[in-house]
Amino acid sequence: MRFALSMSVLLASAAAVCAGSRTLGSAESNGQANVVEVVVGRSADLVVLASGYDAGLRPGTVCTVFRAGQAFGSIVVADASEHRAVALILSLDGGARINPGDTVTLRANPRI
Repeated sequence: MRFALSMSVLLASAAAVCAGSRTLGSAESNGQANVVEVVVGRSADLVVLASGYDAGLRPGTVCTVFRAGQAFGSIVVADASEHRAVALILSLDGGARINPGDTVTLRANPRI
């Protein structure tokens, strides 16, 4: 029993290491991405980001949106690939709108 558990832990650890930065994140990632496009939809707008796994973005990651150094909204990553991510808008201050060129930063310990 002890051997089987140890072997399972070892195999799970090896699989995570082999998966590389996609699963584990990367120490080199800066946790920031630029907004490339905002796709307006009927029920929700999609925010397309210029970074993905390479910046530490994963589905479920909550980010703060900035313009000229001022935070004005929150988004949650819905899907990500190596160099691209798509997010949904959680909140915006007042009548603010997210525009291409805005910056998003990963939020530590997000509370939605």
